[in-house]
Amino acid sequence: MMHRFLLALVATGIGLFALIKPVHIDDTVVLHVAANILRDPLRPFAGEFFWLEAPQPLAKVTTNPPLVSYWLAPWIALTGYREWVLHLSFAPFVALLMWGMHRLATRWLGAEWAWWAVGWLMLSPAVLPGMNLMRDVPALALLVGGLACWVEGLERRQARWLLAGALLVGLAGLAKYTALIGLPLVALYTVLRRAYGALGWLTLALAPIAGWSALNLWADGAVHLLYLWQERRGSAPLGAKLLPGIVGLGASTLLWLGVGQRFKAALGDGWRWKVALLALAVAGVVGWYRLQFAGQPMYLQSLLWLVAGVIALGLAAGVGAGQDVGARHAVPLRAGDEDAGGVGAHGVRPVIPHRPRAGEGDTGGEGYKTIALFLRIWLLVALAAAVWGVPFQAMRHLLYALPPLILILTPWAGRNAPLLVAQGVLCLAVIAADYDYAVRYKRGAAVYAELFAGERVWYAGSWGWMFYAEQHGFRKLLPNGAGLQRGDIIIIPERVYKGKMPPNLHKHLVLLDETPCYPLTPLRTMDFRGAAYYALIRTNAPFRFTLQRDEPLEIRRAYRWMPPR
Repeated sequence: MMHRFLLALVATGIGLFALIKPVHIDDTVVLHVAANILRDPLRPFAGEFFWLEAPQPLAKVTTNPPLVSYWLAPWIALTGYREWVLHLSFAPFVALLMWGMHRLATRWLGAEWAWWAVGWLMLSPAVLPGMNLMRDVPALALLVGGLACWVEGLERRQARWLLAGALLVGLAGLAKYTALIGLPLVALYTVLRRAYGALGWLTLALAPIAGWSALNLWADGAVHLLYLWQERRGSAPLGAKLLPGIVGLGASTLLWLGVGQRFKAALGDGWRWKVALLALAVAGVVGWYRLQFAGQPMYLQSLLWLVAGVIALGLAAGVGAGQDVGARHAVPLRAGDEDAGGVGAHGVRPVIPHRPRAGEGDTGGEGYKTIALFLRIWLLVALAAAVWGVPFQAMRHLLYALPPLILILTPWAGRNAPLLVAQGVLCLAVIAADYDYAVRYKRGAAVYAELFAGERVWYAGSWGWMFYAEQHGFRKLLPNGAGLQRGDIIIIPERVYKGKMPPNLHKHLVLLDETPCYPLTPLRTMDFRGAAYYALIRTNAPFRFTLQRDEPLEIRRAYRWMPPR
């Protein structure tokens, strides 16, 4: 009962932070596209946008389709840019993600594991803390919900479920291009289940992306997805994205710790050589990491999450492998869990084989082997998409790998409520720290709008800072300094991404204000000194714990531009 109370308390805290979080990181791009949609629904990528180095056509700036912006546009039209309303509008996606994970776990693991799988997913530091107003969690929700509907359609042999599944999986690709992995995954599952007759329904999943591409041709004369494919922004070396991805995956869940407590039962026969292989993998990956990032600072917390990621992936590959699952796979419960069976080896009770209950699929024998194979392929495909399909690594790019990882490991971790609470507390700490960082830009823009009321104010930088600066009427500083007049105010935060600045700008700046923003929590999410939640570049971890309160989250500076007359 205490664990349930603590989980409810933690989940409430996470939900409140998610609701009140300011516009942050790539939210600004999503909202800009939504504003375009309100002006002309058929041209979401109209005009230029200054996001990176210099102003460019919006279609070349954004790497994602506009479904989430279409979703947000009516809310903006009705209520304006109230953050809590916009965040609340994502509630259907959160509900769909929970439902989809619950149904998949019920079908493949049994109803006794369904809410555990949902808990491990929704309390991951990678999910709600990084949701913001970006496309990643909606895309994940549509993919997982669509797959769940498709599985229901195959098991129930009902066309309406197949139709819903195909459309949801197709819409996932319209929320984020990397979610198009859902189409081959659904096709693979259908083939593995030998339900070949259902494949025809899957053609409906192509309708959303086909319609969007046709709109591109009509409005812009080119298909956005093909442009991105040809440009291939993901040109960084394999290790530069794979290794940070393993770090991020290790920091996404503590589930592997629960499996580690009963690793003998999980790994089964030959567990000694499997542990030896895992140890070699850890040593090899750590060595590769040090070679890949030679000359870069090595952060202990990043190395710990790297080891955690290797262990999680190793366990996902090894649990249950080569074991005789019999009529239904015998997954271990925690000692003392209620079950009709006796206590098995290592002090855990095996699940007793039974005929599937209503709403459950066949997880026994060959059915279990098929599902286990499918989940491992899903995990590999998701990791490949997170490495090949993105220009840099980030927690949000790893989301597609979480459901299969959790579905593989959950039964072997047992009903470990204390560990789930611990992960929830970590998730709460991450979202609180990220809120602490995001809100500084919102407050800073308000402070300077009041301080320099009536003056011409320019700003440098992107992310959420850009949104709030422009809400207050500030003008973005162009790379060539066009439009600047003597005496204008220029605001330059230190940490935010700024792109190109006018040459010799600082020679003519007179400092008016310098405000360091000190943290309220002992955790950082975007200091690039060991923490880079939204851009896992080099040796940064997604977040880092520190007791150094004198390191500011941001330093904002205001100048007056005073070139010679």
